[in-house]
Amino acid sequence: MTRKFRAFSPMELSEGDDELVLGEEESHHLGKVLRAQTGSSVEILDGRGSLAEAEISEIDYKATRVRILARKSIPPPNPFVRIAVAMTKANRWDEIIRPLTEMGVGRITPLLTERTEVRIPSGKEPDKLAKWRKLAIEACKQSGNPWLPEIDSPLKFGELLPDKERASFIASLRLRPVKSLTDFESPPSGFLLIIGPEGGWTDGEEGLALEKGAVPFSLGPHVLRTETAAVCALAVARAGFLD
Repeated sequence: MTRKFRAFSPMELSEGDDELVLGEEESHHLGKVLRAQTGSSVEILDGRGSLAEAEISEIDYKATRVRILARKSIPPPNPFVRIAVAMTKANRWDEIIRPLTEMGVGRITPLLTERTEVRIPSGKEPDKLAKWRKLAIEACKQSGNPWLPEIDSPLKFGELLPDKERASFIASLRLRPVKSLTDFESPPSGFLLIIGPEGGWTDGEEGLALEKGAVPFSLGPHVLRTETAAVCALAVARAGFLD
């Protein structure tokens, strides 16, 4: 089977010229890492739902040229899913980005809770956001997901809930009544999943969540690692809610 090459373009693909020059990072990856050749087919994603079937017309490790043969647009998953996840230690948090992106999440919010132990040093946030975006782009290319998720700056728990999503669900082992996500009706447009730290929510956080209308849900009787809970919750929500 012919190998599928994919590349990312920050430029919108829905319109434009039939020739596209890829940036240095994408060009280097195609030519040096993937060993693509002139004439190779490549699928271009722009992270906004557009895909382009293209052919490499010139390999250049800094500016590879491709000729666009066809374009198509893919509608976003419906309903739109935002997931807010309590931050974990650096490497473990980074590992969350890829699977959530592959599964089609629309927005990822790093969450600072009362029991969150990690904080981003002052001045380092732009670097972190750039790294997370890069991981999400790589996951889009690997999976073929044409929609790049928005990734927020870290947000305090108390600042999250006033966003007033149409529906919000909070994972909890203590709140009652608690059901599986599959027991709820599909929200009509968008919804928010909230995943806490492994130490659990404080009483104050759970009380605030209920006050703001968040609905508790369960992922089973066991205490899951935060990244496991995030992926599990999105998988269950996709099975129950998404088209």
